[in-house]
Amino acid sequence: MAEKLAPDKRHSFSHGGQKVFEWDQTLDEVNIYIDLPANVPKKLFYCKIQSAHIELGIKGNPPYLNHDLACPVKTDSSFWTLGNVSFFFASFDLFSLSQFFVVS
Repeated sequence: MAEKLAPDKRHSFSHGGQKVFEWDQTLDEVNIYIDLPANVPKKLFYCKIQSAHIELGIKGNPPYLNHDLACPVKTDSSFWTLGNVSFFFASFDLFSLSQFFVVS
């Protein structure tokens, strides 16, 4: 894994005083972490990763996350997974080492 960009901890994006997701970045990838509700079966979660957009949600409901990305990503090597303890993880490979994933 490439050397991490400063600061050496996850960044947090909050809305209305509530954490929406956390993220970190290396020189060649961005990782997103989201805590999931424990009472929803994992098979109901979905994620669509496009070159400049991500959508994540529970099937049959409005998306939880539906955002354009700050820079294009390589969709063929980007992926998402659900962890064992109710968290979502997505990893995006960047096209250029000079790109920075900025959340506003």
